[in-house]
Amino acid sequence: MRGQRDTDADWRELGAREPYWGVLTHADYLSQNLTPERLDAFYASGAAYVDDLLARFARLYGATPTGAALDFGCGAGRLTEAMAARTASATGYDISPGMLAQARKRGGRALYVDALPDGPFDWINSFIVLQHIPPARGLSLIEALLARLAPGGFLSLHLTIWRDARLEPARGWRSLARPVVRSLRPAPPVGVISMYDYDLSAVMRRLTAAGVGETTLVPTNHDGHHGVIILGRRQGAAAP
Repeated sequence: MRGQRDTDADWRELGAREPYWGVLTHADYLSQNLTPERLDAFYASGAAYVDDLLARFARLYGATPTGAALDFGCGAGRLTEAMAARTASATGYDISPGMLAQARKRGGRALYVDALPDGPFDWINSFIVLQHIPPARGLSLIEALLARLAPGGFLSLHLTIWRDARLEPARGWRSLARPVVRSLRPAPPVGVISMYDYDLSAVMRRLTAAGVGETTLVPTNHDGHHGVIILGRRQGAAAP
């Protein structure tokens, strides 16, 4: 779409400068503050998140994913490494060469790629990724991910859907001038993090069409940006 921000360029820049802070925006993970202990804590937080997802799957479906897993927007492999340790295999996909380089340097079991693999996958996961992708493109990516989900496969998909009033764009008379002001004001530099909210009904329509029927929503709140983790399982028998 004309005029739409190239968020891929932002994440390539962030991955080159701050590959860990770009994943978790905490001062501990800035390059100048990073220590081996903090790096271990970074990956330990990913293991805790993955274990929580698996526990939720077990409660909801009486089973957990054991086959091939895909981590969409894997960054430096914070979640992918934990997924690889708990399934037959895990692939991390990202568009940031800098983040992929750090993930590979970790030396774990996961495979890291810069092209979306074909699948099928027994588990597809994405966390704090789609919120940085314009929704028109993000919905197409969700469709691509669902096409790669195996029958009986598990889904854990995070996106933001609304924000606190203080984070809303200016309204009233300012909104009338916004198109003019935007055309005169220089664009933010490459590397600025953008946030986008999704229409949850549009997402659920795509899940239903792909056979992901019964779902559970886990609320999230990142500094006033509110979202959900959608947990689901595709209908059909899982591969033996």
